[in-house]
Amino acid sequence: MTLIVSLRIPDGIVIAGDSLSTLMGQGQLEATIGVTCPNCNHNHEIQQKFPMPPMSATTFSYAQKVFPFCQAFGVGTFGAGLVADKSVYFAMRLFESTLKKTEIDFKGVTEIAEHIGNYFHSLVQEQLNRENISIDALPEDQLILGFQIVGYDENEPKTIEVFVGKSVNCRPIKNLGCTVSGSQEIVQAIWGLYKTHPQSQPPYEVFSLQDAIDYAEFLISTTIDHQRFSQTIPTVGGDIDIALVTPFDGFRWIRQKPLGKILGGKIK
Repeated sequence: MTLIVSLRIPDGIVIAGDSLSTLMGQGQLEATIGVTCPNCNHNHEIQQKFPMPPMSATTFSYAQKVFPFCQAFGVGTFGAGLVADKSVYFAMRLFESTLKKTEIDFKGVTEIAEHIGNYFHSLVQEQLNRENISIDALPEDQLILGFQIVGYDENEPKTIEVFVGKSVNCRPIKNLGCTVSGSQEIVQAIWGLYKTHPQSQPPYEVFSLQDAIDYAEFLISTTIDHQRFSQTIPTVGGDIDIALVTPFDGFRWIRQKPLGKILGGKIK
């Protein structure tokens, strides 16, 4: 999965995410079992294969989960990392380049979010068609992939959660505060303490930009550390990418993981 965090504060919107991607595999058990023939009542031994539920096969630590869109909006992605043989990051770049060739004038983040949701829904349909699966056969609540799309409608900061599955569901969040998507169990446990001790609730309405940056990093890094010491397979990890979106400067990176290592003075 992943963990995407966005904070809407008076001075802007901070969006952050981890970099861990997980490749799922599905194995099977094979065993010899005894059965009784209903015709002759004799006992026989047969080889039987038992499919196992999907599980983590391997992980990669450099996935692109937070990125700009049209330089005015920020996007964080969770759920599936590949759709129709494209990474979500690459597919988003293709969609962005297509939009730039049109004369469509987008008025704000809500409209952009709807277009992104519909585009990725078409890619999900394409993927399912290749697998000879009808999208109508999907459960209503099945999530294939999702997004947090942050930006402004006029001067109002918003996070739009977009859920793509059998259909597209967009959920706008416009109040000052924090939104998390993906592997949020640890964050919800932390927030549960706020209900018991309301005085520990973060005052988002007076957060500075640095406060918001630090809090987003805190939620993600705490989740990473918890999973490190638990007996479960990590779903959040790697570098933490953090960006800032304002109505004046658009999207601006605060921290972005390097994609090359400097060895001997050269990037390799």
